[in-house]
Amino acid sequence: MSFRVCIACKGIRVYPYAGFMTGQRYQCQDCDEIMVIPLEFENEADYQHFLGIDMENE
Repeated sequence: MSFRVCIACKGIRVYPYAGFMTGQRYQCQDCDEIMVIPLEFENEADYQHFLGIDMENE
């Protein structure tokens, strides 16, 4: 299951904001950033790697 990530704050609470004629847009519920193309990850391990967190050593 993939999920979207905010390009500004790297938060995972990104939801559809608008669409139709202007194309799809997304809004971060943490920082209110509105974006056209959010980051998207297939799994949590890829997201943690992007953030630079080594889950196995914690």
